[in-house]
Amino acid sequence: MIGKRKPVTVHYPYEKVEMPKSFRGQHEIDWFKCIGCELCAKVCPNECIYFEFIEVAADSPYLHPSRALLDESKKIVRRPAVDVGHCLFCGNCSEYCPTDAWMFNQEYELADYAREDLFYHAGELKKADAQSDRKIVLLNRMGEHPIVEADICIGCKKCERECPTRCIVMVDGPVARKGKPIVIPEFDYDKCIGCQQCVDTCPVDCLHMEEVKYGDLGMFYNITFQDEVRLLEEDVKDRKY
Repeated sequence: MIGKRKPVTVHYPYEKVEMPKSFRGQHEIDWFKCIGCELCAKVCPNECIYFEFIEVAADSPYLHPSRALLDESKKIVRRPAVDVGHCLFCGNCSEYCPTDAWMFNQEYELADYAREDLFYHAGELKKADAQSDRKIVLLNRMGEHPIVEADICIGCKKCERECPTRCIVMVDGPVARKGKPIVIPEFDYDKCIGCQQCVDTCPVDCLHMEEVKYGDLGMFYNITFQDEVRLLEEDVKDRKY
């Protein structure tokens, strides 16, 4: 039966294979869902994700639901840009995204003539508004949440202004200054996504992250699709060469 097997190649670029939904092609960001937490940049092993600050109108739909207090006061949104030339398409950015804003499309023709052309700005990765389902998702996929050392906190409120989910409120702490209690952060862990923004911005290192134990792993579904698996031989068996 040697020589009876049909070819599994296609006449690229004149003919293209349709990629499955779970294929990691070009990055695609849903601006309605992205909250600018910068978590994707933190989990990127190649450090190829950069955040750009984009000015928007006061009534911009990208400001709702509300973002960090600092961003809202400046009328800006933080959106990721990607250096595809350094990206290894591991999927961490999508898997750990707490709002399901980061996905991949099926576009795989990403080659270019110059390295600088492989840097895609935030606007180039923006998902079409009409394609967004605008479904509100907020999950802590990092498995960590912040803890405060109250006796070190100076009550500067930087953590509160930088929190992208506004899960921090300042309350009176146990330490006093000039007869008045120093305020310390109190966290709503139902809204916390473990992004570590508060820890990174703290000027006195009074915050640290501690592990959270999950009851189940059902929330880790972002890049898993229930598509039918088809072998390439089956996909091309009816083609004529």
